[in-house]
Amino acid sequence: MGRWITRGNRGAAHDARMQPGRGMPVRTWVGRFCVVEGRVTEEGPWLGSLIRQRPDEEADELYVLIEPANHGSVEYTSQLVDVISQLYSKDPLSLTGALTRSLRAAHDHLREWNRHSLKEHRVGAGASCLALRHTDAYLAQVGPSVAYVLSAGGEFRRYDPDDTSFEGSLGIAERFEPGLRRIPLQPGDLVLLASSHIDDIATAEHIRRVLAKGADDALPELYLLCRDEPNIALIMLSCFEEPEEEAPPEFLLREPPPLDDADAAAAGAGETGPSAESAPAPVLLAEPPVRAPVSASASIGASEGSLPPHAINQHVREITASAAPPPLAGVRIRGDSSTPRYKRSTGMLPVPQLRIPKLAVFAALTLALLGIVAYCQLPGSVRESREAKFDTLIAGARDANARAQATGDAGLKRQLLGEAQSKLDDAAKIHDDDGTLLALQADVTAALGVLDQIVEVREFTTVVDLAQQVTGTLTVTHTVTGGGNAFFVDAKGKRVLRVPLAGGAAPETIMQEGEPAGFVTAGRPALIAWAEQTQSLLILDDQRQAFVYFPDRGALPMTVRGADGWGSLDAIAASSGNLYVLDVNGAQVWRYLPGQGGFDSERTGLLDGADLSSATEIAVGEDVYVLDERVGIRRFEGKTERPFPLAGIDRPLAQPASLSVLRGSNRLVVADRGNKRIVVASATGEFMKQIVSTSFTDLRAVAVDEGTNTLYVLNGDTLLQAPYPP
Repeated sequence: MGRWITRGNRGAAHDARMQPGRGMPVRTWVGRFCVVEGRVTEEGPWLGSLIRQRPDEEADELYVLIEPANHGSVEYTSQLVDVISQLYSKDPLSLTGALTRSLRAAHDHLREWNRHSLKEHRVGAGASCLALRHTDAYLAQVGPSVAYVLSAGGEFRRYDPDDTSFEGSLGIAERFEPGLRRIPLQPGDLVLLASSHIDDIATAEHIRRVLAKGADDALPELYLLCRDEPNIALIMLSCFEEPEEEAPPEFLLREPPPLDDADAAAAGAGETGPSAESAPAPVLLAEPPVRAPVSASASIGASEGSLPPHAINQHVREITASAAPPPLAGVRIRGDSSTPRYKRSTGMLPVPQLRIPKLAVFAALTLALLGIVAYCQLPGSVRESREAKFDTLIAGARDANARAQATGDAGLKRQLLGEAQSKLDDAAKIHDDDGTLLALQADVTAALGVLDQIVEVREFTTVVDLAQQVTGTLTVTHTVTGGGNAFFVDAKGKRVLRVPLAGGAAPETIMQEGEPAGFVTAGRPALIAWAEQTQSLLILDDQRQAFVYFPDRGALPMTVRGADGWGSLDAIAASSGNLYVLDVNGAQVWRYLPGQGGFDSERTGLLDGADLSSATEIAVGEDVYVLDERVGIRRFEGKTERPFPLAGIDRPLAQPASLSVLRGSNRLVVADRGNKRIVVASATGEFMKQIVSTSFTDLRAVAVDEGTNTLYVLNGDTLLQAPYPP
């Protein structure tokens, strides 16, 4: 078992912040350990920290905990600690801006690696970053990670990112959105960051009980819980108050007294002998040694001059004394009293004495002389190196471009073209006017343009502007077209509206909450679908009552058997005379065959244990398609989910909205709100084209009438139309 070391008061980026009405400064203390392949260390490959000092601002401190998201990631993710720390320290933005941008850059770095790897070799990681300034802590999490906060008042909270799976981890997630939280610190608060494996060791309630014991006892107990794990990391932060201790004036002014022969002999023995800890330390002109804090309540109750309670480092020595192997001969292990690598306290900073050995001066002069000699030889070497790098980049880009042109796989083609473009961008930094470079850039750009399949629609005609023509408040949540009409669910107005697509007619309310529909009083309309077979509109209200609307007969009630048995009512679709209901809570899509008076038939579950927690819409053609907020479009053939890759698309879907199947061509059309475009794909998920327009300022839904070759787009509260592009 390795050493377990804590750093007392080293996270003091917000030391000496006086609380209103108090005379004692608020301080922080950070302890941590990492278990790697059964060995316990302080630093470890998945832990890191730094202090960032920007001009004219208070310093802030960053702690990073990385967790490999799968076994194959262990070898690579340790580099992320350095990547995140270095980017954070150099970032000119504010604390939160630097935190999110450094995480995003690390995510992009790892995504680039994964782009050139096989799917089974992808690397992902969870990350927990804690940035401190004064008494404010900012927690950023992504992928597998967990954090706990226990306040001095006893309030216990656990924090997890939205997606803790491998697909939501750093370097893997399609949409990178780290969870960012501000944690205001008060004396007595404890913050714990840990690898998610801690869930396999202790329940949240057990963690709460451990933290409730205070910083002095909690970290040793957590160590005992985790020391037998093969791989785990942990960071604990404690906020406390302690009296300010001012050094005597002569302490910073007086030289240390000379050592007598006995003291010198004892000090010399302390350098190498086994009793180093018991040897008296010489008095130096340096800051007083910093002690690890006791619990907040104990610190407040301690009087000046009293001895501190049992220190946490003493716990460490007791825990490791029996289990730690003896150190190798000639190897010196840093003791608990040595100066921490990162250390800062507020107020007047003590000035350290600087002792430069003569040998170091000679070495510096030698290095300077060698540097002058190297500088004289440098220009030619640099030129040769740059030319060689340029040639290598051009060769790599040419090879990637050739392989891209030779493959019929759209996804692989885009990957290879992206690789070629990246190499050409790097080569342009060396020679941006090289003829070979410019020719290759033109080839790659043209190939990407063909792959993008961008079709721009420049002119739209307004069918109706509902905000201008409908009285009262208006919020359109669903829209469909059929039978020469467009139908809208107005959630604010609690009604269904009809507008003729030919234009010229005012919007008409065809069903209203509280109004009779046949012999039944309608509830608030929730969902609509156009039934092509019967040329009618199907309507379900919030009471799960069903209605059918015929343009010549109005709205009439109809039967849908077992509607009360649905877990939830989230979306409906009509196809080939059947009714399909998306039940997210029931994790099912139900199919009803037409029956007497509507759909008075036994329902059939079409899926088998699919996770539909993020599903929002359904569409039905030869297969069943589900629109998922996180995944995008999902395709189910029978009860089996099939891939829907959209291979070759330049950007993944972002905030996809309406989804529909074109009956004539069996193609799918989806409104991609986040990217302000319409995406068209084949029934099996091949990307075909994307339709863009400057009119798409608030894209909400899309429909295509293949009979008249017309594209209908709901932009905000306005329905637009244009010829459907080939």
